[in-house]
Amino acid sequence: MTGHLTTEFIAEEMSRRGYRVEFGGPAEVTGGAADSRTVRPGDLFCAFPGERTHGDAYVTAAFEAGAVAAICSRPPAELPPGRTVVVAPDTTKAVGELARAWRLACNPRVVGVTGTVGKTTAKDLCAAALARHFRVYSRRGNYNSREGLPLALLGLRRGDEVAVLEIAMDSRGEIAELASIALPEVGGVLNIGLTHIEKLGSIEAIAEEKLSLVRALPASGTAILNMDDPRIAPEAGRLPCRVIGFGSPGTGADLVVRDAVARGLEGTTFTASWFGSATQVTSPIPGLHTVPAALFTIAAGIALGLAFGDAAAAVSAAELPERRMTVRRSDTGATILDDRYNSSPASLAGALRLLRDTEGRRIAFLGKMAELGEFEEQEHRAAGALAAECADVLVAVGETCRSMAEAARLAGLARVHWFADKQEAARFVRDILGPGDTVLLKASRSQEFETVIPLLEGES
Repeated sequence: MTGHLTTEFIAEEMSRRGYRVEFGGPAEVTGGAADSRTVRPGDLFCAFPGERTHGDAYVTAAFEAGAVAAICSRPPAELPPGRTVVVAPDTTKAVGELARAWRLACNPRVVGVTGTVGKTTAKDLCAAALARHFRVYSRRGNYNSREGLPLALLGLRRGDEVAVLEIAMDSRGEIAELASIALPEVGGVLNIGLTHIEKLGSIEAIAEEKLSLVRALPASGTAILNMDDPRIAPEAGRLPCRVIGFGSPGTGADLVVRDAVARGLEGTTFTASWFGSATQVTSPIPGLHTVPAALFTIAAGIALGLAFGDAAAAVSAAELPERRMTVRRSDTGATILDDRYNSSPASLAGALRLLRDTEGRRIAFLGKMAELGEFEEQEHRAAGALAAECADVLVAVGETCRSMAEAARLAGLARVHWFADKQEAARFVRDILGPGDTVLLKASRSQEFETVIPLLEGES
């Protein structure tokens, strides 16, 4: 037995909850997928409702790709032999129920992390570091939503000692709902910023939502709080569980950081102190803005029973198989910092400061930051002013980024270029690229900046 989820477990749990189950026979379920194009043999396909179509339309395609089971609201007319199907009116609710049941059956110690930016980075670093001391499960990618987090939990195996999960939100109540599924023992809040303000209405509402993770912890659990964030620090005195605060000297933090130094693409170094003991830590993740992820990881190790020195050493020894920021090379001899997965005021500021610390000519190729509501122009102007400090050339794309370009010019940056179209902007950048240049590519996912990478790299 490998300890994977099985169709027998699915059938028993879903039948017990009153769902209709068509059992296709015993099989191991090695993971969960919500996109038939990404299904791997052994997956459970979860047919979630989408903005344009329902996953029910792709159940047959999922089975053809190797899925052994599916949860859907309308099964296909003909089921292939040996496939298990659960019929549920609300597939999101049903998958969440199954994920919680499987989490309880496996019973790992769950570490959850949230924050406006840096969740995936913190999750990946924490999982890599803790794996030096525990059998750790963590799913690659950003499986952190109402649909994503349950999919992540379906990959748990009996015998996993620790599960490290990121927990996000797109609406009120989502983090508390996800916490009720994942049941974390350790929960951390990295930061609170403006992303999602369009949907939640105010920074105070965002703070309430993020803090609901640590408020959901059991009294026996441990909350990990960034004491440098004024919206997070007051929570330290309100929680009934153990609290480990991390941050700068003078913030009341237990885990104190000093002398942080950026080492370019090689990562960061800093001194961490814990109740009189101090050690130097080398984090493999570039950018000073990622130091909170390393501190969260050390604190999570301590919360799980590791000695401070062992937890810190595990960060320094962590090997990350994949980083959110991908370093690419252009055939011109330039370096491309591909950080276009997403963009927010805090993450963009961190990326620009990382660009500032690189050698050679520095080019910021930037697009819109989404979901900023009434703060949109203000934050894009602030980004433009910071770009003027960190870049030699700014290439801004899209109507929203006009204000970014204008602010950069006002701040004294001579080489500022604005384009309505990202492909036109990419052709311009491509034409000026030379050996030793570094290009930062960053925008919100909706801008689809991945489409310009082949041009920058020199692919025909």
